[in-house]
Amino acid sequence: MHIRTFRAASLQDALEEIRQQMGTDASVLHTRQVRDGWMGWLGRTYVEVTAGLRDSTHTSTSDSLHEDRTEGSTLGDEHESPRRSMFMHSSSMLAGPLQAYREQLIEAGVAASTADRWLQATESFAAGLGESHGPPWMEHLQRSITRELRLAGPIRTQPGSKHIVALVGPTGVGKTTTIAKLAAGFRIEERRRVGLVTIDTFRIAAVQQLEAYAEIMDLPMEVVEKPAQMQPAIERLGDVDLVLIDTAGRSPASDARIDQLVELLQMAQPDETHLVMAATSSVATLRSVLRGFAPARPTAAILTKLDEATSTAGVLSAITASDQFPGIPMSYITHGQQVPDDIQVANAETLLSRLMPNTLQSQHLDAA
Repeated sequence: MHIRTFRAASLQDALEEIRQQMGTDASVLHTRQVRDGWMGWLGRTYVEVTAGLRDSTHTSTSDSLHEDRTEGSTLGDEHESPRRSMFMHSSSMLAGPLQAYREQLIEAGVAASTADRWLQATESFAAGLGESHGPPWMEHLQRSITRELRLAGPIRTQPGSKHIVALVGPTGVGKTTTIAKLAAGFRIEERRRVGLVTIDTFRIAAVQQLEAYAEIMDLPMEVVEKPAQMQPAIERLGDVDLVLIDTAGRSPASDARIDQLVELLQMAQPDETHLVMAATSSVATLRSVLRGFAPARPTAAILTKLDEATSTAGVLSAITASDQFPGIPMSYITHGQQVPDDIQVANAETLLSRLMPNTLQSQHLDAA
């Protein structure tokens, strides 16, 4: 595939230049808005369009603009709308297996523009390798998504140095159980001294649950109700290597509750803040969570309930990097209720192993 990048004052000007220089068979692979000047400041805004033209003549493309109609998008609208408004609908150049993948990705909640970006990168990757007869499409698709996936690695502690980690997120995603899994792993496997803090005083059961885990593992635990109590509580934990802070579940749409959380975190001064999200959530919900908890400045994300998710395509489309969204690094994934077994450091292989629903992925469509 012959690929060129064009810059113009508007999308229409860029498309016209592409048609003049590459012909009507060229397809848009990538668009973004750029600004010249020093580090993007004090400059003019341009549209940068990357177009591709296959060497073979059997492919075609439409010059009509592609509009994403993903229902219920919240954060996605903000991050995807510039791309949506400038993205050429070129899915009809896609090979037969990739067309089927596109349908499944969109059905899983992936925005059409994101699906097109992934699949066009997949086709370009295969073309670059000279694989034109039945390439392993699924493997190439997984590689394309991996390029946009950010991995944070595990929490790292040093003996004798107190490392503070807070877990935040909406209600029902499994923060308390995840805290217990992390605490058990560091206490038993890493031989670290661990202390627990909970500020989930809204749910008595959550406090009792964490107290039970603390008693079983013989860990010090403190309950905090007000910001002023945070630092004294952390000090009372003593000479521990790791402090894990469990927070109350909050609606990402409740600005007041998020502000309370931010105030508590400011008093705790955590070294890391992990946003806990459920893999079973819709793409719209995940994007709402990412937007709503942005004031908490999460440094990484933990994905729970992976065992209950039918596929990971939707969640990956919400957390991976794009031109309009830097992505959020993944630290851990959980796949069950067993403490401490059902947790592991996030890795691309596991996150992509069930990218598609089993009914489609098991076929791989490589023979089509």
